[in-house]
Amino acid sequence: MIETEAAAETCLPVAVIQTARQRLSIMRAAPDTRTLWNWKSLGLQSAAGSAEHYVVLSSEWSMVVKILEKNNTMTVIVMAMKQQLRGAA
Repeated sequence: MIETEAAAETCLPVAVIQTARQRLSIMRAAPDTRTLWNWKSLGLQSAAGSAEHYVVLSSEWSMVVKILEKNNTMTVIVMAMKQQLRGAA
């Protein structure tokens, strides 16, 4: 949905939608998971004790993805968009 015109219905900030689209485009270009980890600008982080990973979209938002590899084919499933609430400094 984030890559369609219905993205406005998500009520996400426009900058987050644009960054998510860019990150998904980068992920599509990757031949394998190792390449994703090597692209530091992607902002890929692993979730401890889980098959899910986080892709940093902004200081407040991240995209939760699941990466599956089978028979030299990589599949990326977007699970959720997550907002990290930061405390006042």
